[in-house]
Amino acid sequence: MNGRTILQADMHTVGHWITDGLRWWLDQLATLAPKRLQLWRDARRILADYDPETGALLLRPDGYGAHPRRSGPVTIILPPAFCLSRTIERPVMSPRDTASMIQLDAARIMPMGTEGMLLAARIAARTEGSVRMQIEVAAMPRAAAEALGTALARLEKPCVAILTAAPESQAEDPIDFLPAFRRSGLVRDESRGAIPLWIAVGALFAINLGLLVWRDAAATAMLEARIAEQQPAVNAVRRINARIAKADQFAAATVEARKTAEPLALLSRVAAALPQGAWVQRYTWQGDALRISGYRPQQADVAGGFRRAGLSVQRYSDASTAAQNPLGQPFEVTVRMTKP
Repeated sequence: MNGRTILQADMHTVGHWITDGLRWWLDQLATLAPKRLQLWRDARRILADYDPETGALLLRPDGYGAHPRRSGPVTIILPPAFCLSRTIERPVMSPRDTASMIQLDAARIMPMGTEGMLLAARIAARTEGSVRMQIEVAAMPRAAAEALGTALARLEKPCVAILTAAPESQAEDPIDFLPAFRRSGLVRDESRGAIPLWIAVGALFAINLGLLVWRDAAATAMLEARIAEQQPAVNAVRRINARIAKADQFAAATVEARKTAEPLALLSRVAAALPQGAWVQRYTWQGDALRISGYRPQQADVAGGFRRAGLSVQRYSDASTAAQNPLGQPFEVTVRMTKP
């Protein structure tokens, strides 16, 4: 089976695949049960022998020798000579393909005709490295099958198997005719009665899932609405935070500028460092240095006054002349701004 086969299958075939998979899974779970539990289940099984002469179903005592229960599924045991059986060899195939092959070759496998019999089969063994397998095929006359179906209808108990022999009478599993009876309409399929219930369960599950999704979507929409209502306040808070951050940056820059420049403090120090009678004509800022031009008295030491005030004198020029100038002697000095 590949993906193309699955995509091309109809709903009836897919339903059979799901049913077969579910039955296989249940069989695997049954094999995992403890041995004692399996023995107890087999002992509690209701077995009934079919008598073709009278058309009666005789219930066997249970495993403990007591009378069988009044309710519960029944397994029908057919007489040994009631069915015609033979063994054929075919290539390995799936159980569904095996059943289809047997139905197609029914007239060639059994001598009773396609319309006059019911066929059932089981895989007896696999040979030649699992390339081929042996299939045991059993045929039941349709008239006898109809009589058995009438007896099952009178029994008024659900039937779980119609076996060619008792389960404990042989090492291998006997052939089960119940699927053939259901396909022919001789036995009502009890599992079909549960289909509406499973449909209802599936519908309720889908409704529950839809309600969960709707609740989640509604909660998400409500949260989005609350966020939208609070968005103006959030935007205002963001603007305030941005202004605060900008003010903090400006304050930090101002503090840093005051640490490095301090123009007023420097001007105060320059005024205090100038000799008596000297005056400043021009201040010129040159990065972290200050160029000062002005006039001084005849014997005033401008550079020495700056050094005594703690200012670093980088360059000093003095244009001293013998001629008298009412403003004084011109000077020009460049000092570096340093902390006092």
